[in-house]
Amino acid sequence: MKTIVLNGDYGFLDKIETTIKSIIYHNQKVKIYVINPDIPHEWFINLNQYLNQIGSQIVDKKINQAYLDDVNSTFRGIKNIAFARILIPELIKEDKVLYLDCDIVVDANLDELFNIDLENKWVCGVRDYQVPAEFNSGMLLINNKKWKESNIVSSLLEKAKDPNLRNGDQTVINEVFKDKIEELDLSYNYQIGFEKAAFWGNLQKTTQFLDKVKKPKIIHFITEDKPFNLVSTVSLRNKWWHYRRLEWSEIISKYSSFDKSRVKDLSFDGEAFILTNVAETQNIEQLIQKLPNIRFNIAAYTPMAFLLLKLTQYDNVRLFPQIIGKTLDREINEADIYLDITYEPKANEVIERMMKRNVQIFSFEQTQSKNLNYKHYQVFCDNQIDEMVEAIKKVVENI
Repeated sequence: MKTIVLNGDYGFLDKIETTIKSIIYHNQKVKIYVINPDIPHEWFINLNQYLNQIGSQIVDKKINQAYLDDVNSTFRGIKNIAFARILIPELIKEDKVLYLDCDIVVDANLDELFNIDLENKWVCGVRDYQVPAEFNSGMLLINNKKWKESNIVSSLLEKAKDPNLRNGDQTVINEVFKDKIEELDLSYNYQIGFEKAAFWGNLQKTTQFLDKVKKPKIIHFITEDKPFNLVSTVSLRNKWWHYRRLEWSEIISKYSSFDKSRVKDLSFDGEAFILTNVAETQNIEQLIQKLPNIRFNIAAYTPMAFLLLKLTQYDNVRLFPQIIGKTLDREINEADIYLDITYEPKANEVIERMMKRNVQIFSFEQTQSKNLNYKHYQVFCDNQIDEMVEAIKKVVENI
């Protein structure tokens, strides 16, 4: 399976989806990670109901944007989320990764690119058409195994803090991997948008690069003259809009018979409720992963920290920060089980309401409520995650 990584925030969602459409239109069996701080997970769920029909997948990879607060993102208004590519070794498990910016459309099958042997290579890229001494960072074929083994992220993050970066994350990549970037054919990062500057500045090297590419495989709109602006003079504007207008059912039908019945609201076997007054919740992520058919409804009276917010990347999680009134009543009344796995201070008023409803309550030794006299209260050793999972399954089966 081909592994591709994109990154961006909610404000760039339509561009991210256009890039994904172009990838899938030409490539099957693709796993696409989207590193993001704030894209609603429902978007991923919906998209996967299409992509799963042709053996592809999109993965919600949540990132705490505060982790990148120290990077120098001042160049041309680059947001710090653009630097998320340097965190790929910490976020992505696959050994070979193609990174793409989201002002890109793919216009060809990429099998040949993914067949490149990266055994002794760090990263492959395409020369920057404007600054040929550098490689453009908008498309990178990464030896992620080598990056992980070398702990390169610390070096990349340190360089990203440099207040004198000439060209944002591109300078970081070029300086950290100086003389280690393998050159790819120009067609794999066809950089357009600066034709006016090249013409008036008589930049012959730039126009020569453009003229050399007869059939671009990956089209990169690199300047502020974007095809999705109200007006633009960039070439291939119509190419971007071609992919933007494609319907997902149309793309899926290119490869197999599209099954509309698979695009629907998710359903679950049971509902688990948690109300926490602190961000730390014992073993919650393992329980979420091991119980995909149970929906975890996690609430708090206050705003939530990233430790909880990142859990939205799972299909079976809903978060309710600053929960009040009727919303809280609904979640309490619809809960099939309650998880008392939060640390002090406890939401005792919610636990009491669960007891009145005779709801089964589960806890671990470290987080159990003291002196709780309730016959439907089960406490497990802190490492007995699988045992709790099986007990929850039995309760839900008997509802």
